[in-house]
Amino acid sequence: MALCILLLAFGACSSAEEEESGFGPAIIPGALAKTGNANTLVLEGKIVAFLYELSSEDCFNEYRLVDDRTGDISDLTTIVDCRRPHDAEIYGEYVHPAGSGEPYPGRTEIERWSAIKCFEGFKDFVGSDYVLSDLEIGSIPPEREDWEIGLYRTTACYVYAPGSQLSGSMRGSGI
Repeated sequence: MALCILLLAFGACSSAEEEESGFGPAIIPGALAKTGNANTLVLEGKIVAFLYELSSEDCFNEYRLVDDRTGDISDLTTIVDCRRPHDAEIYGEYVHPAGSGEPYPGRTEIERWSAIKCFEGFKDFVGSDYVLSDLEIGSIPPEREDWEIGLYRTTACYVYAPGSQLSGSMRGSGI
């Protein structure tokens, strides 16, 4: 028993689900370099044209592409298999309660509402209280332009570990 507890601390004991997949959820210390030019930056996964394409339980990486000639910077996001190292995982999507004809409530209000919804959904997804978790909460709120044309009124919530990457889904991980 003591050996299993010691091995569990180092990931050697696992659940049936972990044995099936060959790994368990984890935080991988040290983020990978995600900045470079067209010749040096290696992207993994499917590039998303809009952040709104991300949906519940999508794992994703973020990259910064720098044009050496002009200095222009482009941010890119890719959806990756959650079994691969990734920067974050979407865990909830919440539609703002404003009616379709109501004006954009303002960035401050959208960010406040998003923070509340993301906090409320965290424990159900991760399986531990936010204040006890090693994970942080992020959100992708609707932008004014998208709101005003009626395109997007949903906030996507995600978990991440600052300065590190995740491995495996954080659903029920208790991390």
